[in-house]
Amino acid sequence: MIIYRKANPDDIRPALALWFKVWDEFIVSEKPTENRDYNEITQNSGLLKKYESGERFMIIAVDDEKIIGVVGADIGSSSIKPPLCIDSEYHRQGIATELLHRMACELKIAGCDLIKVHSSKYALPFYERFGFIQTGAEQPLDGFDSIVSIPMEYTPNEIWDVLDADGNKKGRFHERGRPMATGDYHVIVHVWKRNSKREWLIDKRAPRYGIESLDGKWETTGGAAVAGDDSLTAALRETKEELGIELDPEKGTLFNRFARLGSNGHTWFEDVWIFEYDEPIESVAYDGREVCEAMWATADKIREMMDADEFLTNDDGAYPYFDEMMEKWG
Repeated sequence: MIIYRKANPDDIRPALALWFKVWDEFIVSEKPTENRDYNEITQNSGLLKKYESGERFMIIAVDDEKIIGVVGADIGSSSIKPPLCIDSEYHRQGIATELLHRMACELKIAGCDLIKVHSSKYALPFYERFGFIQTGAEQPLDGFDSIVSIPMEYTPNEIWDVLDADGNKKGRFHERGRPMATGDYHVIVHVWKRNSKREWLIDKRAPRYGIESLDGKWETTGGAAVAGDDSLTAALRETKEELGIELDPEKGTLFNRFARLGSNGHTWFEDVWIFEYDEPIESVAYDGREVCEAMWATADKIREMMDADEFLTNDDGAYPYFDEMMEKWG
């Protein structure tokens, strides 16, 4: 079984030895001499000090205590250093993609909104498939005129905590937009705001999704919990981002949590929050990117809008709990 983890101090030298071995095998045009001692190469390497000091870190793939893959990063420059490498015996098993995915998550969480790498020609198609974009011309690598370096950049999406089927964090992360593994979950929140007149604060989607069945529909606030968020924090943050209002956490109730399965096998927990909020519609301040209109509406009004295909319904995969919620709160 292959295990992925951050490298500890004892891993640094063998991980670098693997990197130099792969470098010689796939990048350097002239083959190295036989029986080259790659551990010896690392003895006086300045790279060791960078990792030992914490200036850089690594994520490694391990098979039965053998390091078979490694990718490093320099947080200060938002760069992947050294670039990813995999033992030649383990190619085409998805190990490189998993390592790079985990590194992208770690760098995004560390505040790197743009990730850089200098790719070899050999690795260029892999980085392009992952989503990296070439940002400059090919250039000789410093000190190696025969080796080409290609500057590339990647903008990671938001990062989620990965949960198990019981809702417990697994201790790893997932980047939005990539397929989730079987048995992995994350959290999505729906946030309903209700005033003392039994009206609900609803909002209209800005036409940005490019999905005709969703663009311009009325809905309630919702979104995914990002890494580090609990469900309540996510509910408060999403409402602030989309409507510009601050909800009182003491006036929020978790109405329900249920697991959902998407058509593509994606699984998540949907947390339905209800907040008491008694402010005029003028309190809402949206920027038009996600929300383009808002209003107070009764439960009957929302049902009329659903019937008129103006409000998201369960046919859109949106609110299967709506009737139950309105029986208790509407």
